[in-house]
Amino acid sequence: MTQSVVVQVGQCGNQIGCCFWDLALREHAAVNQKGIYDEAISSFFRNVDTRVVGGGGSISKGKIRSLKARAVLIDMEEGVVNEILQGPLRDVFDSKQLITDISGSGNNWAVGHKVFGSLYQEQILEKLRKSAEHCDCLQCFFIIHSMGGGTGSGLGTFLLKVLEDEFPEVYRFVTSVYPSGEDDVITSPYNSILAMKELNEHADCVLPIDNQLICVHSS
Repeated sequence: MTQSVVVQVGQCGNQIGCCFWDLALREHAAVNQKGIYDEAISSFFRNVDTRVVGGGGSISKGKIRSLKARAVLIDMEEGVVNEILQGPLRDVFDSKQLITDISGSGNNWAVGHKVFGSLYQEQILEKLRKSAEHCDCLQCFFIIHSMGGGTGSGLGTFLLKVLEDEFPEVYRFVTSVYPSGEDDVITSPYNSILAMKELNEHADCVLPIDNQLICVHSS
């Protein structure tokens, strides 16, 4: 069995990630009505016995006890992550998977990449290593981020270089949300260009998404 670790970066990355986890749980429940922990669900979730002291031990087969997402949530503003922890998916994550700040990156690629990248590199590495340790065969890291925001574009692409250095044999797949033509944030085009250079150098596969199409689909 192979596993993937999802890394959600910035407001956009965490909002989309939240939708992904909700959909994954609902779709699996629809096809696996007996509640068995199978290969499909193990790709993105750990099966944890919460009765074990210290957060629970992983269970490789049998009945589903408590599912924990194979994910790391990163944002330099804590609002969206706090909403997730107070919402219906709150039991899927815990504090060991989160990295937040309160100031934000101010829609500035350089702040996310240079300032917060250096500041949080060791914490990010610790979370990534821990997530990797819970995998039998880690196939890829799946990063979700935006290209226009400071944290998504800056810290999101800083993360790619960190992954390349720490896990050179593990694929780095990226879902990048590009700003629409109607984006009113003046720094978005600059953030996107700077982030694209990093994607070109350090990502194995990039899945570009137009932000405007997401908004139309959501409405």
